[in-house]
Amino acid sequence: MLFYVQMKWVHEGRISLDELWEIEEEETRHAEETLNSGFAVGLWKVAGQKRVIGVVDVESAEELDRAVYRLPMREYLEFEVVWPLRDYLGFAEDVANRYRPTEAETSR
Repeated sequence: MLFYVQMKWVHEGRISLDELWEIEEEETRHAEETLNSGFAVGLWKVAGQKRVIGVVDVESAEELDRAVYRLPMREYLEFEVVWPLRDYLGFAEDVANRYRPTEAETSR
């Protein structure tokens, strides 16, 4: 299942700039691993803001919640938005069927 996530860094007054750089360096290594593994479909740093957005591919909302606690920056990130994403072609199929159940669903 795909999720759009939007995170903001909230570190002011909590850690020094040097400490932030150390944790952020660890976070960037973690991000590269998640991109290489396919867990993260894409990650982007918003220019001029203390914000990162991403699209992640996880089995469930529960797995996403667990993954958050493995982030090096977890104590300094505020998740502003978490949206489950739906494939548009699947949506288009439901529109064509007017959201009526398919034969497979009615035979259960």
